[in-house]
Amino acid sequence: MVRKRKDITQINSKLTSRRMRSATLGTHVPKVRPAHMNADQVGFSSPRRQKRAQRGYVNNVMPSAQGPRSRTGYARGLEFSPGVKRRTLAKRVGIAVAVVAVLAAVAYGVGSFTLMGNLNGKLELKDSDAAKALTAVKSGDPFYTLVVAELDTPGMPNSAEGPDALALVRTDSSGKNACIISIPADVQVSLKDGKYYPIRQASVRESDASLVSAVANFADVKISHVVKVDAAGLVQLVDTLGGVDVDLSEEVDDPNAGSVYLPAGSQTLTGEGALTLARATNFESPRQTQAENQRKLLEAVSLRMVSGGKSSLVGLLDQLQGAFGTDMGSSDALSLAEGLKGMSADSVTGALVPGYVTQSDGQDVFAVSNSSWSEMMDRVDSGQEPTEQTQAATTDPGSFTITLKNGGGITGAAASMESTLASKGFKVSETGNTDTSVYNETLVIYNTSDAQPAAQTVLDAMGVGRLVQNTGAYSFGTDVLVILGKDWKPSS
Repeated sequence: MVRKRKDITQINSKLTSRRMRSATLGTHVPKVRPAHMNADQVGFSSPRRQKRAQRGYVNNVMPSAQGPRSRTGYARGLEFSPGVKRRTLAKRVGIAVAVVAVLAAVAYGVGSFTLMGNLNGKLELKDSDAAKALTAVKSGDPFYTLVVAELDTPGMPNSAEGPDALALVRTDSSGKNACIISIPADVQVSLKDGKYYPIRQASVRESDASLVSAVANFADVKISHVVKVDAAGLVQLVDTLGGVDVDLSEEVDDPNAGSVYLPAGSQTLTGEGALTLARATNFESPRQTQAENQRKLLEAVSLRMVSGGKSSLVGLLDQLQGAFGTDMGSSDALSLAEGLKGMSADSVTGALVPGYVTQSDGQDVFAVSNSSWSEMMDRVDSGQEPTEQTQAATTDPGSFTITLKNGGGITGAAASMESTLASKGFKVSETGNTDTSVYNETLVIYNTSDAQPAAQTVLDAMGVGRLVQNTGAYSFGTDVLVILGKDWKPSS
């Protein structure tokens, strides 16, 4: 059967015409009227595009026809001018850079926060209430720090409870200088029960806060920070620094302090060497020399820690595993290091609390010369050196006479010292022993101020002892009386 060909009817013709018009770009847009653009008659997805259209900036019209080519595919196939391409690329690059910068800032902030948190944990004063007794200081003002060192280890001979070394350090960041005052651990102070004890026992009988308060009252200053270190921490700190350089006035050969031998002169200390130096007392003038060595060690360690500012200190603190503890947070410690960066050894001074060793209830204690101590702290608090740098007057060794007594009970002490003084040109008129051997400290005694240069000359030659002006307690017929105490050691 032959099929009839379908003719194009009037209805089909109209339908085909409508489809062609709708598929033709722009045919759906109404005619432009002279008065204005057609933006109010074209629908846009955003107000921004609507406004741009009203100003005559319609860039393109996406096709509404349906077909195999999607709107995205159509957009990708459009061609834009080079200027439009450059602006689009620059915008994308700018956004990428901004995102990277924000991510980097966030990462740095998180990293810094984490690092500071770790450092704070390593610096924290654990099991200590010392912070309760501290006094805040105004930013930029000089401040005092109490350094507390427990150098003994269990089983050491002559070890005692409490800290073995105390140092009060005045730091002036603006002037880049510091002063270290060594405080003997057996200085007598009154505690809460009204009784007197060696100052080291304040932390044992009461607390760290009590120790801070005791030192503050003793020195009549306000203490703002505290640093605590023990034997193991000192060794770790010095070794982490790669050793520290010191110049020793005497050799260190004290088996009770450690197995390390240190010759006199300049040298680099290891951690064990530093610990031995801090403990050693086997010297002609034990108290003075030990205090001097401890100050030199504290000075060397401190200068090394701040020499590179906060950039080097943060690395050091990150390596240390709780070598020391302090109330100071990591940010404050780093700021202090930056402020003291480049400080020289010439900017650090120091001294020992003036006084002498005596006995109380069968125990050695340090008796303070109160007037001299008060004068020293007045100088320190005003930013001056702790002692006046004046040269004591001396005289010709052969121009006066000496009486020499053995007051420490050391066999042959008077005869040995007589020989030493005679070899240096002194005239020893009389030798012998005191009635009782109770003198712990060597004394060089003179009657009037006219004889003080002679006594000073003897003291300089002996290298041990303390000058005392006679107020009637001693009777001798020569210009100078020397009483050798238990602190005297035969020369090797």
